[in-house]
Amino acid sequence: MSFPDTSGHLSDERALHFRSMCCFIVPPGVLKKYSRDPGVDAATRKSLQDTYLETERLRGLREAHRIATLRDPERFLAGAAVHVPQQHLFDCMHRKGLPGKAVAAPAGGFKTVFDTTAKVVEFYKTVLGRNSVDNKGFDLASSLHYSKSYDNAFWSGSQMVYGDGDGKLFGEMYLSPDVIGHELTHGVTQNLSALRYEGESGALNESISDVFGTVFNQWLNNWPVTEPRGWLVGAGIMAPPAQAKGFTCLRDMVQPSAKHCLSPQPELYSQLDPTADVHENSGVPNKAFATFARAAGGQAWGNAIKVWYDTCINRALRSDATFSEFAGLTIASALKFGGATLQAQCRSAWNEVGVVLPNP
Repeated sequence: MSFPDTSGHLSDERALHFRSMCCFIVPPGVLKKYSRDPGVDAATRKSLQDTYLETERLRGLREAHRIATLRDPERFLAGAAVHVPQQHLFDCMHRKGLPGKAVAAPAGGFKTVFDTTAKVVEFYKTVLGRNSVDNKGFDLASSLHYSKSYDNAFWSGSQMVYGDGDGKLFGEMYLSPDVIGHELTHGVTQNLSALRYEGESGALNESISDVFGTVFNQWLNNWPVTEPRGWLVGAGIMAPPAQAKGFTCLRDMVQPSAKHCLSPQPELYSQLDPTADVHENSGVPNKAFATFARAAGGQAWGNAIKVWYDTCINRALRSDATFSEFAGLTIASALKFGGATLQAQCRSAWNEVGVVLPNP
């Protein structure tokens, strides 16, 4: 892994096979809700509204690009020639043009992003045996200071993009290691099942990123499954004023509906709203994984995450998979990694959230 190429271009033409498929850490519903909240100051409401409109503009590009990625015949193949991924950092200078100006000597926030991204690559390599997001050593580009007071971070389909936040609800969007892990995992999903970003498959897409993002954060901090902080999504991006109001995170995988979540979620399959945003319905598979990992004990980057990863690389996972189908694949993988005991723990976790399991 190296510092950026000051030419401002990715050093490898392999980057060209990626298509944009924007996936964001902050749900549009949260942006919309607080942009209309009279308890939020006018400047912050304006930042949230602008972020919502920009987020929706970028989200509108998703489906055509998802289909293009799905049709890539090489997305499952590691290839004969694999590469060591390099990093490239850029400064948008509060504009929307991507990738921005190349940064030659990372410092401050750029150094934080560089170091954390390197750790995500290490996590995937050492824990799961995967070489970057495409398993071929895809170079990773990150752009900071996107737009003005932009309250989101996203995987564009080819790179990471971070806003600075408004300072009242959100801070800099790279300050949570799990957020970086979450967004880069969208790149992994893009190269595997290309889960459709709507309905249950869309909720699974978001949940998979939450799962791998939080487990990466636990691995980074050497936290056991019993550490409550390890199951919070976006704790590091909550601005002090939001924390003062009792908001500790965006989402909590152990308690998705808890009041300390800025974006509370349903915990049971029976509570799902089929018209809701995928970030909301992801609470059900999130809780299933957290319940499973905590039952298995020890560290979540042991058998628990290996079961989920084995499911993600399973070619039987369809792009429009339902919760039930995904659950069935995890139960089969659990038997492979931990025998009947781990399989029973996995089945119990899905039962706890009310997902109807397929016939054995």
